[in-house]
Amino acid sequence: MKKIELLIVWVIVGILSACDDFIDTVPKGMVIPTTTEDFRQMIIDATSSSVAYPLANVCSDDVYSVDVKENASDGRAYYWMEDFYKANEPDKAWNTPYEQMYRMNVVVQSIMGSTEGTQEEKEAIRAEAKCWRAYYNWYLQSLYAPTYDAATAETDLSVPLVQVPDLEAKSSRATVQQITNAIGEDLERAEELLPDKAANLYRPNKGAVYAFKARFYLYMGKYDEAAQMAQLALGKNNALNDMRTWAFKNEQIPTSGIINRPLNYRESPEKIWFQSTGFNTLLTSFCMSDDLKAMYDETDLRFKFWFTNRTRRGDLWEDGRYRYLQEVDYSFTVPEMMLIRAEVLARKNDAEALKILNDLRVMRFKEEDYVPLDKNDGPDLLTIVLAERRRELALSGLRWLDMKRLSKEGRYTQTLIRSLNGVDHKLEPNSKLYVFPIPPQVLSLNSNVVPNDRTQ
Repeated sequence: MKKIELLIVWVIVGILSACDDFIDTVPKGMVIPTTTEDFRQMIIDATSSSVAYPLANVCSDDVYSVDVKENASDGRAYYWMEDFYKANEPDKAWNTPYEQMYRMNVVVQSIMGSTEGTQEEKEAIRAEAKCWRAYYNWYLQSLYAPTYDAATAETDLSVPLVQVPDLEAKSSRATVQQITNAIGEDLERAEELLPDKAANLYRPNKGAVYAFKARFYLYMGKYDEAAQMAQLALGKNNALNDMRTWAFKNEQIPTSGIINRPLNYRESPEKIWFQSTGFNTLLTSFCMSDDLKAMYDETDLRFKFWFTNRTRRGDLWEDGRYRYLQEVDYSFTVPEMMLIRAEVLARKNDAEALKILNDLRVMRFKEEDYVPLDKNDGPDLLTIVLAERRRELALSGLRWLDMKRLSKEGRYTQTLIRSLNGVDHKLEPNSKLYVFPIPPQVLSLNSNVVPNDRTQ
């Protein structure tokens, strides 16, 4: 880990330094990345998978707050205010992906000139860096740009497209289509060169690329392509957690731990590509919304193990509300791939979608409580699938993005209202507020970046 940190320090210092002598002298305590192994060390840092920041969850209809403060970034996001951050505050959802992307750009640009490694090794490391870069671009575009629309993607503004490691660049915002094209190109190369099996869940493999493409295409509305990629991902891994075997160490104190759950939930067999956040406590300070709670049957083991109405001492919360017991998990998973396939089938009114849902749900209820879904459990097949998607992916960080895409499609028609000091803050269907504000700090530092219009 120390060597990785030194490599990153050198990269940043090297870009900022205008002194020719720097090339000839290795600063004390720093390591110049020259070998293929040096560059490999730059991409295997576990922080690569921890860029997600939970503000999107805070904005969604899955949470409720009893005491969020309007002078904090999460409070401003919770009320969908014009800006989430003040002029001097950094936006972690923006900054962290770009920081990680800088490192990946160094690898993409320089790895092929490294020493000691084979051509094949260098190509694989470069492909891995491109996969990460694609993910960061997708994450940024998902938050700070409108939902993909082929009719307007060439003009809709997205985020700056940064593909070279230049800290001095004053990039303007690319279009949604330009970012989309860049993501697609990076994923094509990654799919070609990444191995079937990676060293660990933190590193992408071929199955991870398939899963990423499935999600990427789903949010673009390219449903057939999404289903195809989801099926390929499931061909690499179709394992599920059997929640029927789980049990609390102490039923009265849910925070005591869960027996038979995979260690730290990171070694879960249903993980395809691990993604997380360094700010899980932000969401666990919120309650689950009444709307989300109403989605679950009380015998649903997801409700039992993911939420609780008890404090860490085992006492009941006085307000009777349920809090988030489990951390948010931004990973690409087997259940997500199953649900993507089910949604695409449901959009064609194919009853095979119900079979997929029931193959998943049988692992989420005790045998005596399990009742298969049928076509009478909703007004149409797609509604049934989307309801199950919300239940299963409640901790995935995807709900806000689902609200955003389904609102544009006309399927999510709910107007959310959150009151603060007697003032109602509203989020209406297909509102401009579904697009995050560009951080004021970024606008002040780079005049080439223009703000998002969030007026109603």
